[in-house]
Amino acid sequence: MFENKKIRAVVWAGAAVSLVTGGVCAGVAGAASPAPTKATAPYAQAAAVVNADGTIDRSKGVAAVTKVATGRYCVELEDKTLDVSKLVPVATLQLYGFEYNVQVVPRPDPTCGSRADTILVGTGKQNVWADLPFDLVVP
Repeated sequence: MFENKKIRAVVWAGAAVSLVTGGVCAGVAGAASPAPTKATAPYAQAAAVVNADGTIDRSKGVAAVTKVATGRYCVELEDKTLDVSKLVPVATLQLYGFEYNVQVVPRPDPTCGSRADTILVGTGKQNVWADLPFDLVVP
């Protein structure tokens, strides 16, 4: 009987530790998405591979990407001294047909808070916004 109580205590303690550990791990996983991989782009001031949901796959010089609406993304540059109106950003779509396109606004835009360090990128078809993955390079 003594050993049974001991075994039960160990089992219950193990179960409690498992629940606490599982809850902590699940909370951490749900609280933050994995950090994007650092990109190698030696001749670019900034570059990013952006998924359709606005998450960054890999980047260099990009602080954040915010998906503000369907097919519209605000790309914030790490270097706050860069002025979007003086840059020549280039974007391309990933793996989509010719009927889709990507647009880059080379000036501060109200959609992104009119910030001088943020680039607005739009994706979709003619007259229809669509969430699509894209690559952005700021030479």
